[in-house]
Amino acid sequence: MIKFFRRIRYNLMSENKTGKYLKYAIGEILLVVIGILIALQINNLNEERKLRNNEQILLHQLKQEFESNLSQLNQKIEMREIMIKSAKKLLNMVDNHDAMVPDSIGHFLSFTRMNPTFDPIRNDLTAGDKLSLINDKKLKSLLTNWESNAKQLDESEAQWLKCLDNYYRPLIYEHNLVRDMFELNYRSGSMSLMTLTNNIDAATTNKSIDTNKFVKLLNDPRLESHLAWTVGINIFGNQESKTLKNHILEILNTLTQQIK
Repeated sequence: MIKFFRRIRYNLMSENKTGKYLKYAIGEILLVVIGILIALQINNLNEERKLRNNEQILLHQLKQEFESNLSQLNQKIEMREIMIKSAKKLLNMVDNHDAMVPDSIGHFLSFTRMNPTFDPIRNDLTAGDKLSLINDKKLKSLLTNWESNAKQLDESEAQWLKCLDNYYRPLIYEHNLVRDMFELNYRSGSMSLMTLTNNIDAATTNKSIDTNKFVKLLNDPRLESHLAWTVGINIFGNQESKTLKNHILEILNTLTQQIK
């Protein structure tokens, strides 16, 4: 092709057809420019296709990630509901001694020492260059705000852990109930997240467990404060969790719309 154009230019010059030669030269330049533009356009289309393919890969990864986060968050909400119900049952026994069932005190107490800490998947999928792959502005905003909303729940959970470490566990040690609590924890299933259900009715306690020690603990006014805090902080924690859950559901819904 180059030889063909060169031959045309040579013929025009040898025949002294300057006007035609100039027109031809201009036309050839235009053809070269058009060719370059077409090549650039094709290259841009290829790059855009690569970006969109990478975006789809990222969207699928994010969907899996947030589905996992949602499942874990639902479990933590359920754990807090069990803790709240157990603490309320014990507070009712504190307020009304006629309703006290010594064999069930330790059972319900075993549910008030759980640690429902939400530990979401955190990686670099929503950071820096990877986030720039996402076209949808709404999804970008949801992902950007996700971390700050999750930190609000972190603060509530930190308060609960502080309560457990500074008040509840020392109280259990003081009343010499550590061994009994571990026994009840395993028996009730509160040591295993997978065994938790909303059915928290008391099981028959083993005769080897001294229920009198649990009655004495129930009459300790410091326990009443712990139970009240258990209800309050976990209600607040679940409010934060449900707000975060709605955020995750909105992210998942938007991801579903963007995935092709």
